[in-house]
Amino acid sequence: MRTFLIAALSFALLPAQTPEAPSLESVLAKMDAASAAFRNLTAHIRSVKYTAIVNDQTVDEGTIWVMRVKPRVSRMLIEFTSPDKYYVSVTEKKAEIYRPKIATIEEYDVTKYATLRDQFWLLSFGTSGRDLAANYQVRMEKPESVEGQPAVKLELIPKSAELLQHVPRIEMWVSMVDWQPVQQKFYDVTPGDYRLSTYTNIKLNDPKFQTSRLEIHAPRGVKRIQPQK
Repeated sequence: MRTFLIAALSFALLPAQTPEAPSLESVLAKMDAASAAFRNLTAHIRSVKYTAIVNDQTVDEGTIWVMRVKPRVSRMLIEFTSPDKYYVSVTEKKAEIYRPKIATIEEYDVTKYATLRDQFWLLSFGTSGRDLAANYQVRMEKPESVEGQPAVKLELIPKSAELLQHVPRIEMWVSMVDWQPVQQKFYDVTPGDYRLSTYTNIKLNDPKFQTSRLEIHAPRGVKRIQPQK
């Protein structure tokens, strides 16, 4: 009995094993199925911006809300709360950044950058494996655990020459539970620089999701500026 208990305890203390990854074709097919069912998502976001030349990183944390409005198009709002509070809103036509500290909203016309906008949504939640393979060279790496959740890791090289000028490589970790991204790493054209976003406490397809949650509710008197002009 003592030997059995020791063996059982030893097994219990072993680190959790990441499930063996399925084939790339299987992963893309599962993403297709998850994409067809995607409606909305709420999650905690931790965004790390690393600048290699000064060995510095900035970390922002908050909540992200995403809702699909039509195929391949979603709306998104991020409310960053730490270390500073600010909001980022993205729709099909514009992006806004609201900074309460300085009572200013920056407005950007994203229709001028249609290719980059479409690629942004392609790398977001609800993306299909079919679309991903059509727009990127996709290579599957070893599976990894992200915040305790088993995930497959995909390396993505843009096929678009325009996108390559901005983001030469992306790494995406896709949950092996719901087949949605749980982490994304965007490499900058400046060697060593990157942005890493990690998503936890994900709530998928909430029937009580409110469209109003995607809006920036700024008080009167907030200054609006258009940096593009």
